[in-house]
Amino acid sequence: MRILLICDRYPFPLTNGQNLRVFHLTRFLMQSSEIDLLSYGPGNVPPEVIPLFRKVYSVPPPRENLRETRPVHSPWKLLSPTAMIQHSERFRSELAAHLHRERYDLLWMEGWETVVNLPPRLPLPFLADIIDDGVLEHWNELCSSIGAMQRIRMMKRLIQNFLFERRYFSRADHCVTVSERDARVLRRVTAAPVTVIHNGVDSEFFHPAEDSVEPATLVFEGSMEFRPNVDAARHLVEKILPLVRRYHPEARVLLVGRDPTPEVLQLRGDHVSVTGFVDDVRPYLGSGTVFVAPMRKGAGIKNKVLQAWAMEKPVVATPMAVGGLRAIDDNNVIIRRTSEAIADAVVKLLDRPDEQRRIGKAGRETVLAHYGWAQKAVELNALMRSLVRTRDGNRRYK
Repeated sequence: MRILLICDRYPFPLTNGQNLRVFHLTRFLMQSSEIDLLSYGPGNVPPEVIPLFRKVYSVPPPRENLRETRPVHSPWKLLSPTAMIQHSERFRSELAAHLHRERYDLLWMEGWETVVNLPPRLPLPFLADIIDDGVLEHWNELCSSIGAMQRIRMMKRLIQNFLFERRYFSRADHCVTVSERDARVLRRVTAAPVTVIHNGVDSEFFHPAEDSVEPATLVFEGSMEFRPNVDAARHLVEKILPLVRRYHPEARVLLVGRDPTPEVLQLRGDHVSVTGFVDDVRPYLGSGTVFVAPMRKGAGIKNKVLQAWAMEKPVVATPMAVGGLRAIDDNNVIIRRTSEAIADAVVKLLDRPDEQRRIGKAGRETVLAHYGWAQKAVELNALMRSLVRTRDGNRRYK
């Protein structure tokens, strides 16, 4: 099977969920298929990307992001889905040329930014991996908004995302999301069928490191410019940590992740460390006594929880943080809603090393049984071949 993958970035470095997903899925799919990549990006392709593909083609990204920079003067233009993501004439022409010149069996898209460049008619099946649903993400943002202006801004983004998904993703022969919550919303928005293929985790790379644990250390990890992570970091430091320190005055928080916003940097103190970008998150995850994921916003599956599970870390999380995962309260994770309940669960774990080990081991067992990247690639490969057979009248590909 010959596949053309279109992306809005190179799938490296592995510092965000989309890159992790594309990199690891392609690593397994390339064993049975020829895959070319057409991506936004500079001319210097990361050397880690080159072995994954038969050929790599790149186009410079558009200079402006319409969501931030284009002035609008009417309510309709403000909400128009075409005003959400900038298209690229060069990408559009490159894509049309590749589809005309090469005999691909499938067009595979990861992320959102390139969908606006599709030609009016496609001569092959189109699989759109949406990953996280934008309508769900902005609905969660709206529900947690404070103040009239913030609610108006979130409502505008929600409507715009709804119109965008309906217009562009309904063109797909099939859509994919990472969780059933995202899929349920997307099915209501688009006309395309939707399948759930969860993210995986590299359980050999993220392995237990018991000898590196530091006492009473609460770890939270993720991109610290991502709004849901910023909110979770603030919630952990401002609301949860003070409650934990009533019983464990030595307790501290370690916030690990790139591009911390000024809000996150202001959280630094005697009991709070903010690392910024790190080359390898494992030593920081390994040093944690408990991984805390107090997410109140967002969508999709939280790779941070999968990585903590793989490293046998006891996880305390909100329902939002474990949505879409095989999470069983008081088995492989402790699930709590309020800051008081989260703090109470953390204190109990700090007091009981045996419970830390029990929950940590159950988390890793969950990863080994259900979240290997090889398993996820098998699921995606089966869906891809089904789409090709359907379009080509049950033709067999070996």
